[in-house]
Amino acid sequence: MRQTHGTRSKFLRQWHRAAAVLALAVLGACSDGGTTAPGPPAPGPNDPAAGVFALSRVNAQPTPFPLFVDTGFRIELTESTLALQAGGQFVLAITTVETVAGFASTFQDTTRGTWTQAAGNVALNASDGASAAATWNGRQLSFQLDYDGRALDVLYQRNP
Repeated sequence: MRQTHGTRSKFLRQWHRAAAVLALAVLGACSDGGTTAPGPPAPGPNDPAAGVFALSRVNAQPTPFPLFVDTGFRIELTESTLALQAGGQFVLAITTVETVAGFASTFQDTTRGTWTQAAGNVALNASDGASAAATWNGRQLSFQLDYDGRALDVLYQRNP
C-alpha cells in the first residue's frame, strides 16, 4: 500500500492521538487521585511510652537552664535523659554544671523508680518516694520535676 502525504498525516495524527490516550490511561492508573498514599499513623497518647527521652525544654527554655546564678557562682542544668523501660522501671539522669569563680565542675544525679501508663497519662514513682504525673502525646513527655525544692516544668522528647 502506497501512502501519500495526506494518508501519512492522517496516520500520524491517529497514532499521536492513540499514544496520548494511552499515556493518560497509564498516568491515571498510577495516580492516587490527588491524595497521598496512607502511611503509618501518627504517634498518639495510646501508644506505649517506653523508650529513651532527652530533655528539650525547662520552663519553656532550651538547655542549658540556669538553676541558680549569683556573682561568681552558677549552677546550670545542662542535659538529662529519661529511660522508660518496658518492664515498668525508669532511670532519670540529670547533668548539672556548677561554676565557681570561673572553674566548672560537672555532676550527674540519677533517680530510679517505676512507671505506669494509662493512655496519655504516665505516673513516675521514684524509689526515694518522690512522684510525678506526666502527660504523654506519643512523642513527648511533660511533667513537673522537683529539683532540690525547685519546681521545673520539663519537656522530654523521644529519641529516634
